[in-house]
Amino acid sequence: TVASDPYEATNSAHAIALLTEWDEFTTYDWKRIKDSMMKPPFIFDGRKLLDGNYLRKIGFKYYAIGE
Repeated sequence: TVASDPYEATNSAHAIALLTEWDEFTTYDWKRIKDSMMKPPFIFDGRKLLDGNYLRKIGFKYYAIGE
């Protein structure tokens, strides 16, 4: 499936795998994304780009490479 934006792409998703260091990922509304995902929502951050403490606080199951 191809989506035109990150919110459409993650709607009803079980998990997100972040595999690049693109700065745009740091600007997303992660609460909005989490609210639209299946529960529990998972993120695997393969670049340690995101704030794992914040994502866990808002309800993500957050895993980063090396943790």
